[in-house]
Amino acid sequence: MTAASAQSAAAPDGPKTLTFLTEEYPPFGFTKNGVVTGSSVDQIRAILTEIHQDYTLDIVPWARAFATAQADPATCIFTTAFLPERAAQFKWVLPLDVDALLLVGRSGGTALPRSIEAAKAFTVAVYNGDIGERIALAMGFQHLDSAPSVELSIKKLLAGRVDLVLITGKTFNELRSQDQPLEEVLKVESTRSGIACNPSVPDARIAAMQAVLDRMIADGTQAEIEQRYRISGN
Repeated sequence: MTAASAQSAAAPDGPKTLTFLTEEYPPFGFTKNGVVTGSSVDQIRAILTEIHQDYTLDIVPWARAFATAQADPATCIFTTAFLPERAAQFKWVLPLDVDALLLVGRSGGTALPRSIEAAKAFTVAVYNGDIGERIALAMGFQHLDSAPSVELSIKKLLAGRVDLVLITGKTFNELRSQDQPLEEVLKVESTRSGIACNPSVPDARIAAMQAVLDRMIADGTQAEIEQRYRISGN
């Protein structure tokens, strides 16, 4: 038995089965041929298998996932951006992903701000409720176009309905691999994302998950999973 599974076995309190919710957001979590997969999903499954944790895993709209994790003592959500205002709302297992927020424009476009302040003059598409929208609002962006999906934001950008879109670097790379005519304009901020669990989830289970994730990062397993999704193109 590993140290992580020993920790899990020593934590009888709390619900036996945990629910893990994510959203349709390649390459982290998405549905392929009716199966939920993705770089974060693979990490979650590996962690929970090692600590012998019973679980269910599903893709739902992000707003529903977030609200469920806040209300249900047996729910965790991922891949969740770690923000200061969220720190005390959940118990955290970090990081499933380290990334950057980028302002992205159309290839050959004329919206080319070279600073955050200059970017605020442009109309920027964001994914409703996503880390990008929250950070843009905190930074004082006034001209935001909030859409219910990244795909819709990209369509607006390519149609010339918005000037820029704010997305993660890995999402940008995924879109470029699909030959989308996009170019990076400006890096906005570095981000860390992970598993956010309801505060009622026992500390021992959080510690067990963190121990396995730490080892996966140290031995290169996390990097191998991420590389697999970059190579496969989902």
